[in-house]
Amino acid sequence: MNRIVALMCAGFLLVASTRASDTIRICTYNILKFSQSNEDGRIPQFKKILDSIRPQVMLNQEVVDNTAGPRFVSEVLTWAPFASIPFVDGPDTESLLFYDQTYFDLVHTRVIPTELRNILEVTLALRPHDATLADTIVFYSVHLKASDGSAEAAQRLREVTTMISTMTTRPNVLICGDFNIYSPNEQAYTALTGAGALRRFVDPLGNSWRRNDAEFSKIYTQCTRKSNVAGCGGGVDGGVDDRFDVILASQQLSSRVLSSTYTSFGNDGLPRLNESIDEPPNTIVSAEMAAALKCASDHLPSFVDVVLGDIQASVEDHKGVQLVATWDAPYLGVEGLEIGDVYHVYSSSGSLIASMVASSNSKRITLSTLASGVYTVTGPRASVRFVVVR
Repeated sequence: MNRIVALMCAGFLLVASTRASDTIRICTYNILKFSQSNEDGRIPQFKKILDSIRPQVMLNQEVVDNTAGPRFVSEVLTWAPFASIPFVDGPDTESLLFYDQTYFDLVHTRVIPTELRNILEVTLALRPHDATLADTIVFYSVHLKASDGSAEAAQRLREVTTMISTMTTRPNVLICGDFNIYSPNEQAYTALTGAGALRRFVDPLGNSWRRNDAEFSKIYTQCTRKSNVAGCGGGVDGGVDDRFDVILASQQLSSRVLSSTYTSFGNDGLPRLNESIDEPPNTIVSAEMAAALKCASDHLPSFVDVVLGDIQASVEDHKGVQLVATWDAPYLGVEGLEIGDVYHVYSSSGSLIASMVASSNSKRITLSTLASGVYTVTGPRASVRFVVVR
């Protein structure tokens, strides 16, 4: 009898320690010299933007002082219990990382000095975790030397080389930030993604893109303004023609990256090149959202979803059963439903729009009153966003 009880308890402990997989949204965003003296009324704009993206981890570049942490936690990232890592002041602008405490515990932070700016390293552990911290993910936030020139490119390589020389050996690593690279042939990029890299990383968008080319317009993140915009934090102009903001995954983690979710938020793919994000009118976000993106920063935020935790099926299987939402006014079509599960539609502000019980693997509902914007379909196993344009 005692043996039966012991076996039952062991079985319970095994089940209790098993962790379902989580799909985590990672966002990188250069927030343009953000400080108390250079806020320029941009907090409401950042809130509008990030309320639509809703990442679980956000890495920021161009943080000037220690006000960004408490301001973003209390006024921007308000839909979840976010925390900021401590701000470490350095020789130039700095990086900062925010994480949703529902999903992560902070394990370790450090800065890696380079000849211009510090590179930030942050280790997070997916909750719940055991004492071995087996399910950790290490983030690097980089802001490499700016400007197009051979001397600047050489400095970017030196900065990346410094990071590589002291990089973690943990398997799950993401390098995010403002790389300021002008080509995938740049040595700072190939030192991480090329065949000869000491530790090779994977670009979810591939390595054959080009700048200032209509074919690749959809992936550009800089610059949101054709010309300078007064009262919007300063920054540079020039129009949307560069892919400076990049997310790279270690080879061990790359199979868990859902590359189809990689998004330059607010980029509708029109070949704007040297035009602003709202010229001509943006076709994927509202005029209000485009205006917020244009003023909040001279960069667009980029994000991608990553599957972390225990995965019973393969990640490829996980991709195959992902929710897919299609908007065809006035109908919302959703595929990949689990029969019997309850699904909800929320606005970007968190308002409940509709609920439904899945009687089949796909469903079509009428939502004739939806205004332009970004919405989310959520269920017990997955969520997906869709955009309404009126």
